[in-house]
Amino acid sequence: MIPSYLDKTNLPHKSGVYIFKGGLGKILYVGKAIDIYHRVASYFNKRVAPKTAVLVEKIKSVDTIIVESELEALILEANLIKKFLPPFNVALTDDKDYLYIGLSKDTFPKIITVRRQDLKKTKQYWGPFPSTRTVRDTLKTLRRIFPWCSGGLRRACFYYHLGLCPGACLGLITKDDYHKIIRRFSKFLEGKKDELLEELTSEMNEASNHQEYEQAAKMKKIIEGINYLTQPNRVRLYLDNPNFLQEENVMALKQLQKDLNLATNPERIEGYDISNIGGKEATGSMVVLTNGEIDKSQYRKFKIHPPAGGPGKPNDVAMHKEMIKRRLKHPEWPLPDLIIVDGGRGQARAANYELQTMKYQIPIYGLAKRLEWLYPPQGDIIKLSRKSLSLKLLQKLRDEAHRFAITYHRKLRDKIMMI
Repeated sequence: MIPSYLDKTNLPHKSGVYIFKGGLGKILYVGKAIDIYHRVASYFNKRVAPKTAVLVEKIKSVDTIIVESELEALILEANLIKKFLPPFNVALTDDKDYLYIGLSKDTFPKIITVRRQDLKKTKQYWGPFPSTRTVRDTLKTLRRIFPWCSGGLRRACFYYHLGLCPGACLGLITKDDYHKIIRRFSKFLEGKKDELLEELTSEMNEASNHQEYEQAAKMKKIIEGINYLTQPNRVRLYLDNPNFLQEENVMALKQLQKDLNLATNPERIEGYDISNIGGKEATGSMVVLTNGEIDKSQYRKFKIHPPAGGPGKPNDVAMHKEMIKRRLKHPEWPLPDLIIVDGGRGQARAANYELQTMKYQIPIYGLAKRLEWLYPPQGDIIKLSRKSLSLKLLQKLRDEAHRFAITYHRKLRDKIMMI
């Protein structure tokens, strides 16, 4: 139970970093959490380790910084610890040194985790990072985007079969192409997202112009992966201004209201996406931004019913129509100020048909991935600036809807495969 002397209104059910302070505002400990409220509350349970109990006795206040991803929280936590050297971050690690991410000195460099005493074995490193588990989980995610080699065997390794190794040991990638992957990984961790995306987009367009569509598709997949992962250079902004995310969201919503000529500030925005393979086990997702922030408590998922006669050729437009119709049958769910569906004019018109049928006047747009244009049910296409806060806000919503839909789809698919 959180003690009364701590301000509970400053402890949201959101991802971020919490900072315990003692007397005179001295920083005692910095931690990260997916749910700050629950994590902070856990310190005040009766059953805590002796070292944690010593910390709890000294806590007088807690500050928080809200972020958008576990990766951001990880790097922000590391930066704050490096900046303030909180005494209990050292005391609670059982004298273990923090973990670093490094590049080995091999001809085909491996991406490895090392302790401080082993940094001399690397030619470049990042860190330190307090959470060993989170570092390794993060690297698993990054490896899907930037595949790297793990060993020197002359046969296909386990990671190669998973698509997480480019096959340097088998001679399937040149030294120059492999170093290009590593250089991009380095740019990502250094926070050079815009520079990296510009390079990848240029390479994708060049491949497409030369009809090298497989290579262009690979570049697109990398770009989408990078866009999904929050860029580390925002951490500097959090360090300079703990309220950065909230202030950016306010500006993004104001800009979006102006860009779309909305009557009111879109405090609640709903995003929809469909996931299926050949029309089978189709699923739909509804995700929500509340005041510009991801609001998982409002998420909903739909198992899309196949048409009469069984599943056939997938009909994305009809699936969106069904999903919106079912969503509107829930008056207990708050109505949105804006709806974004994944797709173009067809998806927007289908969803809008259900809105009109149910007598709802809610602005709705399709957001197409390829050109990132907004398609209203009727009227001119809206082309927001690629660098605008309003487009970035909608991309965040669209990407989260896609992630949520495909996660549910995989769950249903795996359940069937186990039968």
